[in-house]
Amino acid sequence: MTILSLEQRLQAVQPLFAEVWQALAASLQAAGVEQGVAVAGTPHSRAELREDSYARSHSLYAEWRTPGGAYQGSILVHGDGLAFAEFDVLLAHPRKANWVIEAATAWGRSGAVKSELRLLPALGA
Repeated sequence: MTILSLEQRLQAVQPLFAEVWQALAASLQAAGVEQGVAVAGTPHSRAELREDSYARSHSLYAEWRTPGGAYQGSILVHGDGLAFAEFDVLLAHPRKANWVIEAATAWGRSGAVKSELRLLPALGA
């Protein structure tokens, strides 16, 4: 099995990243949030290949941080192409007054990426 370099993997997953951005934006729009994930389409802050000691495969991990270093979100793409993404949103839900959108998550493979929002009860709700 050929192990791709970090740069090769990053290049290879760009179409999947685009699908993830679209799925996250669709979840937000369905909830009434017009803007997508703030970092969508921007370069990652850090990326690395992580070895799965059980499966003996390499997963690509990319994360986004603010200029001050605060975590904004990440995408993990396993060697078999399965991806999981999670990005902070932290906005009041525009249609559900008693809820806050904590994060948007996406998962799946190319051509079959699903997404949902993680909600928390609003303070004082």
